[in-house]
Amino acid sequence: MVNYCAAALLVMLAWLTPGAAWASPAAPLLAQAANVEVVDVTPAAVSDSDIPTFAKAYQEMQLLRMQAEREMVKAVEDEGLGIERFNAIAETQLSGGAESPEDMAKVAEKAKISKKENKQFKAAVDRIIAIRQDTEAEMEKAIEADGLTIDTFNNILEQSADDADLKRKISDEIVKQTLVTADSAPQAE
Repeated sequence: MVNYCAAALLVMLAWLTPGAAWASPAAPLLAQAANVEVVDVTPAAVSDSDIPTFAKAYQEMQLLRMQAEREMVKAVEDEGLGIERFNAIAETQLSGGAESPEDMAKVAEKAKISKKENKQFKAAVDRIIAIRQDTEAEMEKAIEADGLTIDTFNNILEQSADDADLKRKISDEIVKQTLVTADSAPQAE
């Protein structure tokens, strides 16, 4: 239940898939004049030597993401809201078209959200934003410490979404690295 709620919490706050949170999409600029040609840039092919590095970095991103999810859940609960209530309030904020504090107040009134809950919600959102920003910074540092650029990591992540062979290679590498880590861990007697 907590995993589902945490996932819903993240969706409500537009936390995207790992990599997308700090990615700047490589979409071509739109042409503003009729005589400007838009060139589709194809990402560079992923080399086999990048796969182990990517797999290691990807696993680290997953750990950081899970840690951030736990911190976000705790932040919501520390503010006095349950995850389900937080998500319900977030849903009303998003579906109600609240863009300004005045709009939020109108949506809150219509959805029977008390002033106390609205204040708790805002405080939780502020904490979640801070957690997300800290996590994104940690992710960037971890990727670069593993020897990849953010662009390379995101490129591989994007390509793996559409390339079954690349996805399989990455998955195989993650399993291989996991087995090596498990084999090297001290055994309990």
